[in-house]
Amino acid sequence: MKILQISEPSDAPALLQGAEPIWLSLDCPTPDTLTAVGEELGLDPLAIEDSIEFGQMPKLDDYPQSALLVFFGAGIEKRDEGDLPRLVEVHFHITENVVLCVRRDDSDAIGRAEQRVAAADVHKAQAALLRFLDSLAASFAPPLTHLEDELDVLEDEVMRDPQTETRQRLLELKHSLVKVRQTIDRQRDVMAGHRELLHRIPGSHESSAHNVIRDLYDRLALTSQQIEIVRELITNALDLYVSAASKKLNETMKVLMVVATFFLPLTFLVGFFGQNFGWMTDRIDGLGDFLIFGLGVSIVFVVVLYLIFWRAGFLGRRKRNRS
Repeated sequence: MKILQISEPSDAPALLQGAEPIWLSLDCPTPDTLTAVGEELGLDPLAIEDSIEFGQMPKLDDYPQSALLVFFGAGIEKRDEGDLPRLVEVHFHITENVVLCVRRDDSDAIGRAEQRVAAADVHKAQAALLRFLDSLAASFAPPLTHLEDELDVLEDEVMRDPQTETRQRLLELKHSLVKVRQTIDRQRDVMAGHRELLHRIPGSHESSAHNVIRDLYDRLALTSQQIEIVRELITNALDLYVSAASKKLNETMKVLMVVATFFLPLTFLVGFFGQNFGWMTDRIDGLGDFLIFGLGVSIVFVVVLYLIFWRAGFLGRRKRNRS
C-alpha cells in the first residue's frame, strides 16, 4: 500500500479524490494543518484537539464518523550518560476509506512500521493499520533487549568494584521502565477491552485481521512480561550492589579493627608508664628499663596480637578444612 504524505492543508482535497482506500501521513503538523485536514476528512473536533495536544495515553475513542486510536511504539534515546528506552506516540484517525496517521517523532520504530505497510500486499487501509500496530508493538523488544545486555555489564561492574555511579545508573533504568510499563499495560487493556470496536472497523472483520488482532494482544502481553523480567533483573542488580558494597565496607572495617586492636595495648602501656608517681619515676630509669618496659613489652604485645590475628585468618591465612 502506498503511503501519502501531507505537507500543506491544500494537498488534502487532491489526495482524497477517488473511492480507493488510502493511507495519509502527517509528520509534525501545525495546528492549522491538522485542523484543515481533519475538517476535510470529517473528523470530530475532539479527536482533532487530542492530536493537536498529543501527550495522550493509549486509547480507542469511537466517534460518529471516525475513530481515534492512540498507540505507542518504542525506541532508544541516545545520551552521554547512557541509553534509555523512549516512547513513540502515534495517533490514527480511522474513517471509512482513509487512515490518517499523525506523528511527532521520526524514530526507527515508525520507519520500520511504514516500510512494512508499504511492502504489505493489502488493499485496505484498515488492514494496513493492523500491520502498522503490530510493527509498533514489536518495536519494544529491541530497547528491552538492549537494557538486558547493559544489565549484564553493570552486574559485572558491581561484582568487580561497586561504585555510586553504577547504583545511580540502575535506579535510572528502573525509573525509565515505569512509564513504559504503564503504557504497555494500558495498551494491552485497550486491545482487550475494545475488541468489538476494533472488529467494527472496516476491513478488520476478515479472518486474517482477526488473527492480527489476536497476535497483537499476545505480543503486548509478552512485552509486559518482558518488562517485568527486566525490572526484576534491575532489582536483583541493586540487591547485588548492596551486598557487594556491604562486603567492601566490612573489609574496610576489618582493617580498621586490626589496626585499632594493635594500638590498644600500646596505648594502655604508654598511659600506664606515663603516670608521674614518684615511686615509678625513681625506680624505672636507665637503658635497661627502657629496653624491657618500653620496647620489649610493646614488641611482645605486637607479636602476640599478630599471631592471634594470623591464626584467626584476619591477616591472609586461610583455615584448613578438616576432613
